[in-house]
Amino acid sequence: MNASVITRTLRRLTESESERALRESRIDHERRHPGEPLTPIQACCPGQQVTIAGTISHVVVRPEGSAPALEVSINDGSGRVFVVWLGRRRIPGIHEGRRLVVHGRLNCVTDHPTIYNPRYELLPE
Repeated sequence: MNASVITRTLRRLTESESERALRESRIDHERRHPGEPLTPIQACCPGQQVTIAGTISHVVVRPEGSAPALEVSINDGSGRVFVVWLGRRRIPGIHEGRRLVVHGRLNCVTDHPTIYNPRYELLPE
């Protein structure tokens, strides 16, 4: 048996659920968008255009004043980023546990990194 096959098999047997989800998210994204790299959340810099794949860990609807906002927390195993869609109360398919890819400008005006109104792609469940 080839050493790389053994290494891959061992890695898959010992990886956590979040590591497995991240690996599958990367594979799905690379299949759909060859050449468009994903950025690990911990490597993102404020003001940078980023493409992040991860799992939704939390969903909140925030009525900020009179305008609604849908906020989700995305985790990719390396960190967490918040994504906010202004003017939305819900988006079909967006729920806790769903994997997705978001693309937008990272904003760090608040206490936590946030991407406002990103492009997004829901990955297979």
